[in-house]
Amino acid sequence: MKKELKAIFSVALLCIIGCNNDDLQPENRNELQAVNQKFQNVNATYVVDYFKRNLESENLEVIEQSYYDKVVNTDSLKSEKERVWKLWKDANISRLGTLPGTNANGTEFIWDIPQGQRMKIKTFTKGSKPASGYPFFINLHGGGGYSNLSGPWESSTNSGEWNAAQTLGKAYQDNPSYYFVPRMADDRIGRWYYKPQQTTWLRAWQLAVLSNEIDPDRTYILGISEGGYGSFRMGAFYADYFAGVGPMAGPETKEAAPIENLRNTSIRIEVGEFDTGFGRNEMGRSWKQRLDSAASANPGYFNHVVTIQPGKGHGINYYNVTPWLIQQKKRDTYPSILSFMYYDTDGGYRKGFGYVRLDGLNKAGGRKSFEIKKDGNNYDITTKDVKGTVSGKISLYVDKVDFSKPIVVTLNGKEVYNGNVKNNLGVMVESIALFGDPGRIYSSKIDVNI
Repeated sequence: MKKELKAIFSVALLCIIGCNNDDLQPENRNELQAVNQKFQNVNATYVVDYFKRNLESENLEVIEQSYYDKVVNTDSLKSEKERVWKLWKDANISRLGTLPGTNANGTEFIWDIPQGQRMKIKTFTKGSKPASGYPFFINLHGGGGYSNLSGPWESSTNSGEWNAAQTLGKAYQDNPSYYFVPRMADDRIGRWYYKPQQTTWLRAWQLAVLSNEIDPDRTYILGISEGGYGSFRMGAFYADYFAGVGPMAGPETKEAAPIENLRNTSIRIEVGEFDTGFGRNEMGRSWKQRLDSAASANPGYFNHVVTIQPGKGHGINYYNVTPWLIQQKKRDTYPSILSFMYYDTDGGYRKGFGYVRLDGLNKAGGRKSFEIKKDGNNYDITTKDVKGTVSGKISLYVDKVDFSKPIVVTLNGKEVYNGNVKNNLGVMVESIALFGDPGRIYSSKIDVNI
């Protein structure tokens, strides 16, 4: 009996991968259908549990090989992606419960974030929700770190700046919109780009998307002063999530916010002509020069405005940024040219950027630039070590191609792949766990040694 059940289960497994129950012997069909249903349930349970174990993790677990072996026909891709995305939603039910609903009057709550920190958050909406969802603004306040304080929320400056960020957010002419306004989690540290804060931005983005309240392709991060620095750093580091970035009175250094990452993300920088503190006015001028040059050399990319506000110091006009951002193009999840820097922020590297998985690269403080040009089924990858030597493996997620024809990949002028790829369940699960993004559910990939 055990041997018979084992045989039935084996056939059922094959059916999950590709056969039809009509091909089976009639006397076994009912038993096989029962086992098949059980296997489907186990399949779903495995995927949901995998997602749960890898929420907000620094390293993704390896997925069982059988999921990569499950080939998905091209005509079934849409429904299979919807099915796996539903499993992602199921895995996030508890986490989604930490983001309460909001309205014009606003909602205040507290999130527990890594390293024992707690972050106060205020959300509010303006106007009526569009069919595609609200434009989503993560709005970072000014202030900073005050190491002499005795507790995490002791700074009256940060509290005042948080209130000011809410007031300004409500006044900006960007209806309709959904605002996420965090307060510094620890005033003794007072930075927006440390690892616990990075967890917050991704959590906010992913949960707002899962709530069906926002448009994933019209999300933005902005801020003033310390919030300007933070939005600049995080806007560049996570540029593939944002349609636009709006740093005000806080232009960053070119090392902290690599220009490569901003190729497909709109940015508006505002800084005062006489804002000499930490060289902010000069950094603003430097960004204008470099972005102007990049846009001129790459027509259609590096969309930007940099305004050096005449006669202004550190206090400037804050009202031009968000109305401009919402008028720019939506996020492009699969651009024909993708460029980015592989680098660390607060010791952490991105696991993936755009349509590339990166956690197979070494993490020893190095920097490496990437540019990928896609033309039909051809991918041309160019890399350059900028600091140290970065090596390892990347995964190129293949999409928007003719899957009936070979894919050709070149790396620094040398062909490294020429062949067909197969759509499969494993890559779908992997890409969702990596990005948590409905616009980046991929079904095939090519591994490339760097």
